[in-house]
Amino acid sequence: MADSSLLNLEELSDGLNYSASTGDPATLTQNIQDWLQENIYPLALGAVIFVTLGAVFYGGLLYFTAYGDENKAAQGKKSITYGFIGLFIALIAFSIVTYVQQNLVSKEAEEKIYKDFKAPVTRDVDDGYQGGDQLFE
Repeated sequence: MADSSLLNLEELSDGLNYSASTGDPATLTQNIQDWLQENIYPLALGAVIFVTLGAVFYGGLLYFTAYGDENKAAQGKKSITYGFIGLFIALIAFSIVTYVQQNLVSKEAEEKIYKDFKAPVTRDVDDGYQGGDQLFE
């Protein structure tokens, strides 16, 4: 039965217990990564969006209630601008984390990298070389 709580700690606990019982550190790492990606990243992004909307709303409130006060109107404009700048930076950071997680850290990325890997061809060790004397003959 799926837990519908916000952070689903039971799922993380089950994954960690399974990893500990198998003794496979790769499974433990993958379970933690999956849990972070499914629970923490969306929660953090939602929190950033909530704070941004709060800053924009606050800035709009200041701007509309300025009643000709230039300082209050300027403060409202700054709040709106900084809110959107913060949202942009947060979305870029979230995109970078997602890209790194999916393309550089995940098991599928490792399989993509090593799928077509072939060892370089080396020359045969027994190529007829008899020693240093042959170099000077």
